[in-house]
Amino acid sequence: MKIPVEVLKNAAKEILVGLGETEENACKISEILVRADMRGVSTHGTYLLKVISMRVEGGQLKVPTTTKIISDKDATVIIDGMDGIGMVAGHLALKIAIEKAKKYGIGMALICNTNNVGCLGCYTQYAAERGMIAIMSCNAAPAMAPWGAAEKFLGTNPIAISIPAKKVNFTADMATSVVARGKIREALRKGINIPENWALDADGKPTTDPKKALEGTLMPIGGPKGSALAMAVDIISGVLSGSGFGNQLKSFHILEGPTRVGASCIMIDVAHFVDLESFKELMSNYFNTVKALKKAEGVEEILIPGEIEYRKEQKSIEEGIEIDDKLALSINELLQKVGSDLRLISD
Repeated sequence: MKIPVEVLKNAAKEILVGLGETEENACKISEILVRADMRGVSTHGTYLLKVISMRVEGGQLKVPTTTKIISDKDATVIIDGMDGIGMVAGHLALKIAIEKAKKYGIGMALICNTNNVGCLGCYTQYAAERGMIAIMSCNAAPAMAPWGAAEKFLGTNPIAISIPAKKVNFTADMATSVVARGKIREALRKGINIPENWALDADGKPTTDPKKALEGTLMPIGGPKGSALAMAVDIISGVLSGSGFGNQLKSFHILEGPTRVGASCIMIDVAHFVDLESFKELMSNYFNTVKALKKAEGVEEILIPGEIEYRKEQKSIEEGIEIDDKLALSINELLQKVGSDLRLISD
């Protein structure tokens, strides 16, 4: 079914406020969640409202979310997420890093002691729309074995990079595992198998069973290269920020204590290096050159990273956000639980 953007945002805000979040924070959180749904990243969208509710009720997520500046020096800042909803700390890191980049040419914000910050590409895309080259990463609970190891230590540890252009910004947003863990949870919820190259079971054998995959380990992209990138994300987001890292981190999806997630947010102000509009023109020429290259067999169109998500977002604005019945019912149940009269679908 398709839900108008503002209706879904209002539903998310009412749920968050009903759970104890402030109106201001609820607006920031809902923007990130709904934009993820708009861009087709459903694993990081309003689906997370149910998880947030579970953790709030379990006393393992502190609302209303507060943040604290631990260190603020020149082009850098460290933010304590105070074990609140991660998108609040993520939004603050984004804002401060952009401000510092405008002043110094580059700005970097680190976050410690937070939770799932949501879709990283939504943050970097926001920054690119404001003339920034943005790089954001975060660590996560152990889900993947380092290359050569046989037990989980690294999270899916995603990284996103956005670069401003004229129409469609370059946005690469990816887990350092072959697939994000949320995709496997989604397959389990839908009762479908996963591709064989996504994960290993507890015995280290390839599996297509999402349940066995969640009990085992994910596979890194590009073998040792993905493993190395995941470690770099863990070190910069976790070790450098003073947050948790490696097997110190806990899952956001079960009640096992504070997740201690860390994140990093790096902003580069294009205007400090070259005229922004001239840069965007160069980017357009670059993209056009790539798109005009000889296509591989079976390929109808060469796509720029972020172009698929951009098209989905534009379609969501025009036609509404596509969500499945199960998610709509889940949101309805949460709305009812917090005493809201709003419903996505009628009973």
